[in-house]
Amino acid sequence: MFKKSIFFFFLILINSYKLISQTLVFAEIQGSPIISTAGWNLTGAAAIGDTGGDADIDPNELILTQNVGSSSGGIFYSQPIDLSTCYQWTAEFDFRMFDGNAADGIAFCFLDVPPTGFVSGGGVGIPGSANGIKVVFDTWDNCSPDANPEIQIYNGIGYSECIAGIVKVTNTAGNLNFLRSNNYNHAEINYNNGIISVSVNGTLWLSTTYTVSFVGYMGFTASTGGANDRHSIKNATIYADVALSSAGPDISICNGQTAQLGTTTNSLYSYSWSPSNGLNDPTISNPVASIVNNGATPISQTYNVQTTLLSDPTSCSSNDNVTVTINPILTSFVNASICAGSSYTLGGQSFSSSGNFQVIIPDGNSCDSIIQLTLTVNPILSSDQQIQICQGSSYNFYGQTLNSPGIFTHLLQTVAGCDSLITLTLSFLPISSSSMQEEICAGETFTFLGQNLSVTGSFPFTIPSANGCDSIITLSLLVNPIPPAPSLTSNSPLECPGDLLTLSAVNIPNGVYNWSGPANFTSNQVENSLNAEIENIGIYTATVSLNGCISPESQINVLIENIFTFNDFDFPNVITADGDGINDSMDISKHFHTCLPFQMFVYNRWGNLVFKQEYQSTAFSGKSIGGTDLQEGLYFYKLVFENGEKSGFIQLIR
Repeated sequence: MFKKSIFFFFLILINSYKLISQTLVFAEIQGSPIISTAGWNLTGAAAIGDTGGDADIDPNELILTQNVGSSSGGIFYSQPIDLSTCYQWTAEFDFRMFDGNAADGIAFCFLDVPPTGFVSGGGVGIPGSANGIKVVFDTWDNCSPDANPEIQIYNGIGYSECIAGIVKVTNTAGNLNFLRSNNYNHAEINYNNGIISVSVNGTLWLSTTYTVSFVGYMGFTASTGGANDRHSIKNATIYADVALSSAGPDISICNGQTAQLGTTTNSLYSYSWSPSNGLNDPTISNPVASIVNNGATPISQTYNVQTTLLSDPTSCSSNDNVTVTINPILTSFVNASICAGSSYTLGGQSFSSSGNFQVIIPDGNSCDSIIQLTLTVNPILSSDQQIQICQGSSYNFYGQTLNSPGIFTHLLQTVAGCDSLITLTLSFLPISSSSMQEEICAGETFTFLGQNLSVTGSFPFTIPSANGCDSIITLSLLVNPIPPAPSLTSNSPLECPGDLLTLSAVNIPNGVYNWSGPANFTSNQVENSLNAEIENIGIYTATVSLNGCISPESQINVLIENIFTFNDFDFPNVITADGDGINDSMDISKHFHTCLPFQMFVYNRWGNLVFKQEYQSTAFSGKSIGGTDLQEGLYFYKLVFENGEKSGFIQLIR
């Protein structure tokens, strides 16, 4: 017998009771192919996953504990419910307790404070200070001579199977053996004015009366101890005619803006907002708040919404608050003037032209102060000049006769006090002809002297000067084709991580290749090789550049077949070594699809080693180390690998 029993406790706390008149869903844990836990808080070992207890392999189950020892987990809904007014609710859910050796159980709870930590073993995950209703599906006997599995109901502080005042139905006649099963069972828990009833698979098993009138939270807990099971739930729905309030998130706006409060209207609810000042309508679900702040500091207003069912205004109302902060907007005016060619900086922005400008100065509250800038730019009389004349001519520049190329300046004084500098760049055009060569890629254009060219050819251009000098330039333009996308090959898929990966492209003479891929892979080689790990799996792309023109992109997918670890799968628990070719052996390498080395030891029920297998050696097929047939029965195995080990039992059948 185990030193400490593993008590798997499934605690379901439901905030709603489903009567004929009740159709509102208060909370749920639903979804496929991925279960949704929105609004729920997971703690301990609780996680989304798949147990093998249903027909699919989707993560649409909430696993409270895995089948390991001394573990606990829970999930509680974040919205409380007041049983002093909401006196009827129903919780429906599917639950499963299996894959181990029957400990400890699952509990459904309604507690005044949602627990943040859980206990393992016979406490079914419920802390000793937890106050409220507990409905327990208990698979391990911690209170002899009771027969487990049991269904239990208890109201008060803490929990144990033997606690005074607990109400239970035991497995004396074996009629509750179905509670621990590889398949899911369906539970329904009803609360009606203190009367609690528990049904499983449509059969009423237990009923008692515990009147509760405090505000509390609903959820589930489970635990294991010296023994274990995998505990899970799915398709959980809590029904209660509760009007859910939503005032919306806190809002920060600027003066002059409006704030949208609340949420979408529910035709079954009535709404009452307080205070009503600043609201366009305090009786709707989503009023608009308009509050004026002409001061220099932020002001705030908190609004409360009370939401009530139209069908029963005295029952199950709820409240929520939202705070609206109104930040001020400050405006000032600045007049400034500058000389042309300089700039004026305000609020990190530079201005160099005349006009009226609005400068926004952030104040840290998302409401920006506004500065209205009126800027005057005093003009200059002249500017930089670019002059070309014919070879042998001259140019008059403010009384200077220029007959050689160069850069010349002249300073002017304006009445606004701005010195204007005129810079002349004088060049001489030869009476000559010249040629130039350019290359572009197909689809591109080359712009020369205002003309866009896109085909191969020779193009003459005449350049007139201000003095009538014409120069002829002949452009030779070559349009290179875009090379085709490179043809890629690889030796993917690889068998194991660390195998040599080869990536190749069909070589184009003079082509420049550019590879990219997972894990920041880059290369400019035609042939590439690397020892591929898991991070190197994915899409590799390559382009080829020829004469500066880049080809379209090619892609190739690289896969590794055996990337799993022993922690990724569950171990088989039976082989039928009858020689029919079906499940005759337990081949670890094929089952786990991994390249990791391992050792597996098989022991008989007396603890004697009867078989040993290593990586790539003969699989266990019901024969001993010496090759003789082993007897049918239950054997214990231990699988040892680099980062840990797995153990359990396997049934040999012939």
